Amino acid sequence: MQSALAFADEVGYPVLVRPSFVLSGAAMNVAHTPEALEAFLNLAGDVSGDKPVVMSKFVDGAREIEMDGVADNGVVVAAAVHEHIENAGVHSGDATLLLPPQDISSYTRSRVEDMTRKIAKELNISGPFNVQFLAKDSDVLVIECNLRASRSFP
Repeated sequence: MQSALAFADEVGYPVLVRPSFVLSGAAMNVAHTPEALEAFLNLAGDVSGDKPVVMSKFVDGAREIEMDGVADNGVVVAAAVHEHIENAGVHSGDATLLLPPQDISSYTRSRVEDMTRKIAKELNISGPFNVQFLAKDSDVLVIECNLRASRSFP
């Protein structure tokens, strides 16, 4: 608990708390205070069992964008970008998606496409994959890359 509180103090509130190894938003919460963080860590720990709980800095007002693709030896051969209607903080498995995206700038889309190509190349991906991004203003950050098809695979 102390290391989680220290992390939150270091990066600043709010922080996102979620169990790892779950395929939904079960026990995923945004903590704005140390008291809420303790409660959410206990809840996530109950859901995670012996698996770790993940904490990260939460970016208010950010949007989540996903790229589903297929690559062959690190070269993207097919891909589709879609955006979440809800702001970040809703688990991607529970979010409503728009395909094609409606509200992302051409700059943001270009960054997502470029980062996707670089990730596929660096990981030498062959097969379906999903990359989740966080976008706010002109910043685009990678949340995670899953080496599998997602529920949104077109």
